[in-house]
Amino acid sequence: MTDLPDFDTLKRMAENEPDKLAKLQETLMDELIESSGKNKEQLLSLKHHYQHKMSLCNNPYQRCVVAMTMMRNKLVTLSNVLNQPADFKATTATVIDFPTQQDQAQNL
Repeated sequence: MTDLPDFDTLKRMAENEPDKLAKLQETLMDELIESSGKNKEQLLSLKHHYQHKMSLCNNPYQRCVVAMTMMRNKLVTLSNVLNQPADFKATTATVIDFPTQQDQAQNL
């Protein structure tokens, strides 16, 4: 696994080599996901969501706020599941079938 550099090195990279820091972050995320076992698909989905949210940010402060908000939302969800498991288990979804081309042809 890739070693995380010390704080001063990370700060210098953020100020002078943001692309190198982004590559390090990507490498660390990929290594973590690969070693996660059965949660791999969930973590890949979270990674893509995170990357999308970060791509919409204009500055480092905004990235920090968005990342903290995402983490807080996940912790609130986890807390709700742990403290109120009956509510979580009672939640259901309605699955709606998309019409096929055959169905659309029959309606004409």
